[in-house]
Amino acid sequence: MSVAVGLAETELTVAPGGEVSCTVRVRNTASVVDQFTLDVVGDAGDWAEVEPPTMNLLPGTEEEARVTFRPPRSAAVPAGDVDFGVRVRGREDPDGSVVEEGRVTVQPFVELAAELVPRTSHARRAGAHQLVVDNTGNTETTVEVLPTDPDLLLDFRVRPAAPVLRPGTATFVKLRVRPKKRFLLGPDRNLPFQVAVTRPDTEPITSDGMLVQRALLPAWSPRVALVAVAVTVALVALWFAVLKPTVQSTAKEAAQVETQQLNQELTEEVAEVKTQASEAAQTAEKAEQAVTGGAASPKPSAPASPTDGTGDGRGGPGGTLENADPETAADFRVATSASPTSNEFALSTYRPAAKKVLWVTDIVLQNPHGDAGVLQVRRGDTVLLETGLNNFRDLDYHFVQPLKFSADQPVTVAVKCTNPGSTPCTPAAYFAGQLVPVAPAASPSTSPGAAR
Repeated sequence: MSVAVGLAETELTVAPGGEVSCTVRVRNTASVVDQFTLDVVGDAGDWAEVEPPTMNLLPGTEEEARVTFRPPRSAAVPAGDVDFGVRVRGREDPDGSVVEEGRVTVQPFVELAAELVPRTSHARRAGAHQLVVDNTGNTETTVEVLPTDPDLLLDFRVRPAAPVLRPGTATFVKLRVRPKKRFLLGPDRNLPFQVAVTRPDTEPITSDGMLVQRALLPAWSPRVALVAVAVTVALVALWFAVLKPTVQSTAKEAAQVETQQLNQELTEEVAEVKTQASEAAQTAEKAEQAVTGGAASPKPSAPASPTDGTGDGRGGPGGTLENADPETAADFRVATSASPTSNEFALSTYRPAAKKVLWVTDIVLQNPHGDAGVLQVRRGDTVLLETGLNNFRDLDYHFVQPLKFSADQPVTVAVKCTNPGSTPCTPAAYFAGQLVPVAPAASPSTSPGAAR
């Protein structure tokens, strides 16, 4: 080993976005002139710099270098202790490198952003919103969500009311807004409200929202009721003025025709019976005259009256088949973090479950920090949307024909960051639509035929 290394300070503390330095001494213990290379190893190596990175030392001489640590102000570097090592390698003896170890403590910070989606809801009974809270800091924190309305006309339900925010993530808080009083008819009423995200000893973050309360009955219902009453009155008048007399006259005529037919048939039957009775009496008289001894004359037997039989049948009850095809609403948010030092796209992906299809009807692009660069929304490797981050802070897309995604072609948000310095880009995208199962292939079926 031909080099000796010493750190002037081994315990350092630095705030994210700031810098801290320490001195390292390098001594050439060999008997020849050598060139030494210095660098920082460990997790702190990405945001550490050594000046000068190389030095030439004569035998028995030493020189100092300065190591500077600059952790970025982002969730990429968590708060806490980070071990590092300063490595010194000689050109004459590359295998005999020396590492002097130390520790730098990154201080915690919390940076929050909140957005209400949607800002305005329309409802007769209750409106549904979501509060998206981003923690772009480097440490976990707990916040309290407090909705209020200036006129005290609304009731709120928040779930969860005190969410725990992990660093570098977005948390969705469900908010249900219900008016205290309802009305049957009249124009829509605008009920504004505000949602505050609070932490101890910090200023709250607020988001404004609006509930457009609608009447319980649609605006067109009185007109429909008046039209229904008018139609009913017209039908009743038509019945009594035209249809009822016509029905009565037709019934009387039909009854008269039926009565005449029955009387004619009865007359014919009576005449036939009289004829048969006369013939029977004549036959009996002749027989009485021909026979002596006074045999009793037989009496004609009354003809048997015909009888009619009736019958009816009943069919079996019919059956119905009801099929339900429920739709499942789905929404989610994809957060990103891209370094400005990289020339490639940073990818964040949401992949639907197997045998599920995602139909996206709404996309909200969010750039709350005004980052610079390019943002793409992809289906797998296919680019569907592309826009510059400089062009928007909030950008909405709504589709008549929904966008289809699956496990093989997931939702991907790609970001290429061009921020000055080392500040990363942290845009996000909110998606809403339907997550439905893949329809199974229809199997052939045979319907039974009816038999009589």
